[in-house]
Amino acid sequence: MAKEGRFDLSSYDNALVKAVAPPVVAVLAVLFHLSSFGFLLEGFHVWIHEVGHASIAWLSSRPAVPLPFGWTNVEPTKSVALYLFVLVALLALAAAGWRERRLWPMVLGVVLVAAQTLMTWSLSEERAHLWMIFGGVGGEFYLSAAMMGLFFFEFPERFKWGACRYVVLFIGAASFFESYVFWKQVKRGGQGIPFGSMINGENDGGGDMNILSVEFHWTGHQIVFTYNHLADACLVAVIGVYLFFNLRLDRAFYPLLSRFLSLGLRP
Repeated sequence: MAKEGRFDLSSYDNALVKAVAPPVVAVLAVLFHLSSFGFLLEGFHVWIHEVGHASIAWLSSRPAVPLPFGWTNVEPTKSVALYLFVLVALLALAAAGWRERRLWPMVLGVVLVAAQTLMTWSLSEERAHLWMIFGGVGGEFYLSAAMMGLFFFEFPERFKWGACRYVVLFIGAASFFESYVFWKQVKRGGQGIPFGSMINGENDGGGDMNILSVEFHWTGHQIVFTYNHLADACLVAVIGVYLFFNLRLDRAFYPLLSRFLSLGLRP
């Protein structure tokens, strides 16, 4: 159960913590990124990029191993074993939320199961490959945004999320800021589209932007337009989650779902 102490940083329901902690941690992350020690966060940023690739692969039931030096190994064919593993893990998250009467683990588990089902059985091989390539830079936005937004989500006790959420928020905010600023510079012409790859350099035709351009015929404008709009959408989503929980709009869901599910949800 979340503690209610006035200065209890582990609390999920303390108004002061919800209002002040996320922006303070986010600002500290940005300042750290801009400092001479910012390079210490670069490994996390690269890994988030690679997990972005892998997240699409996993949800479409393709084995993938994201490595923190700029490479993700993805198997080209679907794996029934991986599909079942991910499905069971997501259902276990939802079930743990049900047992402990926590709403958001149930919602998250159900939403991800729906996404997994759609991406595994409805996406063509070509579309799955496109989204997997897109998901590298895309993940820099949607995964970093999720890392910030999940600060407000109370997970089951076994996840030990209370203290970790501050670290995850810090890393997510720094990574999101780096990507957001970079792609805004690309839009203004201050930076070029990052063709090539981290390992083999700018001339690597196997880089994400190269594949989007050559294999899927995305124009430079389309690449810049899409990633900038994704960046803005994720920023709006993060702000929306912050306001949603700070204005206590989440409380409106509990009576409705409690009656629907005939159980008492914990606020």
